[in-house]
Amino acid sequence: MKDLVKRVKSFIIFDFPLQTAYISTQFNNVHRKHQSETPGWSTVATRQKLISRYWFTYVPGHFALVLGFPALLIFLLFGFKQAGFYLPGVFIAGLISYTILYLFHYRPYFSSVFLPRLETIKEVYECSTAHKQEKCRQAQLSNLSLTLIFYVLDKSSGMNAIQCNDQFARHLMKLYGVDSGSMKKNLELLCGRKKPLSIRKITEVQKNFQEAFSFFEFMGFSEGVAELRKLERRLLQ
Repeated sequence: MKDLVKRVKSFIIFDFPLQTAYISTQFNNVHRKHQSETPGWSTVATRQKLISRYWFTYVPGHFALVLGFPALLIFLLFGFKQAGFYLPGVFIAGLISYTILYLFHYRPYFSSVFLPRLETIKEVYECSTAHKQEKCRQAQLSNLSLTLIFYVLDKSSGMNAIQCNDQFARHLMKLYGVDSGSMKKNLELLCGRKKPLSIRKITEVQKNFQEAFSFFEFMGFSEGVAELRKLERRLLQ
């Protein structure tokens, strides 16, 4: 009950919509909702949604309370017959009040409190998302290691479907979510004409082979390990 009274009081003085915790909760809820409905929904779009909510939900709701409460009192105190005499004055006072509230309350609080807090929450959300994505990328095997694993699975299963062209690279992109151009270069390295490699490139490729070996050894796939060793000898010796 105390919490409800506190929230009502906070809404009346127009403090509740400006609280950082409330804006953060609204941002997360709105962003997740629209992301599930619209692929590629951006934080900029969520920001605009919350700005619209401020002007078209919070402000009208607050002003309706400010104007509606006196009007209700007039009806209760004087009844419907006499209330008609006082209501025009209430509405005129309401128009004047809205102008004053807009100039000295709604607009200043929007510019100096709501918008800066919303921008901060948006940036924190973006940084958190980018950090999670970076951690996922660091945990994921490299592009060449993924190509090595697919190559071995293709050969050891007898599919022999792997090809060194743009179309096949796009299929691998769908499978791994990796740029098709990068996949095409890896396919050219594994399936194309053998080219001399620099010392730096040899070191990089050896590291990728070790990642692939670790994968197959963990899976206990000895046939895959043998197929990978054959490929390693062909490329690096």
